[in-house]
Amino acid sequence: MDAPKFLAMVRSQDPITEQDAKSYAQTLENKQASSGCYMIKCMRPCVFPIGCTYNNSCDWCLWPGCSSIPFGCFIVLRGSDDQGFYVNIKGDTVVVKVDDENDTLACFAHNSENSGNVCCYCNKV
Repeated sequence: MDAPKFLAMVRSQDPITEQDAKSYAQTLENKQASSGCYMIKCMRPCVFPIGCTYNNSCDWCLWPGCSSIPFGCFIVLRGSDDQGFYVNIKGDTVVVKVDDENDTLACFAHNSENSGNVCCYCNKV
């Protein structure tokens, strides 16, 4: 998928695949998430905001510790320049930067029949 079409889908909060997100992230000069306040929008079963978080990002470690999500402080995601994305310790959640200009992140959960499709967007506010 070409970058302009992919970005249009992300900015309109349309469903995207993990494969397309990872491919796009590989084209970015800075693949890391940035620290700041994010609104989390769930994509399943319909699009609606579910919470907010202050993501702390440092040296490929992403921690949404200050969050309205219960037990969010226990989530730590790690990544690398080689990967270009973050993954949790269990390996069942992947977070990818999908819009460099707006610092938008997409989350993919590997625990359902919808694995490989975006489960939520994290939009920087």
